Amino acid sequence: MTENLKLLISHGDKGGTGKSMAAALALDHFLATGAPVLLIEGDAGIPDLALRFRGSVPVTLVNLNRAGDAETSFNRLGNVLEAAAAAGQHIVVNMPAGAGDTIDELAPVLSEIVSAIGYELVVTFSIGPHRTSTDALLKSLDRGLLSVVDPARRSVLFPLFLGIAAQFDWSKSPSRTDFMSAGGKEAAIPALRPDDLRDKILAAPGAFSVLGEDKTALTITERALFRRWLALAHAAIASVV
Repeated sequence: MTENLKLLISHGDKGGTGKSMAAALALDHFLATGAPVLLIEGDAGIPDLALRFRGSVPVTLVNLNRAGDAETSFNRLGNVLEAAAAAGQHIVVNMPAGAGDTIDELAPVLSEIVSAIGYELVVTFSIGPHRTSTDALLKSLDRGLLSVVDPARRSVLFPLFLGIAAQFDWSKSPSRTDFMSAGGKEAAIPALRPDDLRDKILAAPGAFSVLGEDKTALTITERALFRRWLALAHAAIASVV
């Protein structure tokens, strides 16, 4: 098996905090480096990334939003991980909104599976600006998924479309110092503007890097603005992957 295969899980506080965007950027990062990568779409009901990257990367649907039946999800997930490792593929998991309870419940089991297969587990947590999001992060750090991850491989992502990082509750939390001192990382995902360009990009299928070169989908100015954003976003995600 190829050494240093990475399993990146895009985690976060419920919906609307940029988990799917973080997963999309991680996929784009691996594609840009030429590394083989598999997408595990965690919400079969709303497979947004599966639809976007269909034809660009292999995609597997694993329903991770199964509170009360986490064992079924993990059995399926483990089988997918073993097959991907045998194929020498990195993996990006797009966590669905509300799946925290499912994956946090069996986090130690996941850690054991990943270690036995040989993946390097990397987890990003896309945080919202409010106290409830900080509480969700601290819960995961204390007894959830983030508690079983090497501190140097866990990261908090600030989605700047929700405001500047300094205004987030996490930025003012005393626990942030402990997180960073233990080796945790942070990155800010830039906001894609103007809004009409963002809407056009999100509605278009395909990898971001390909869209940036598509002369039929975007105007000259839109391509320039989008490529600038993508370079900043790639740098942010590369710093934590």
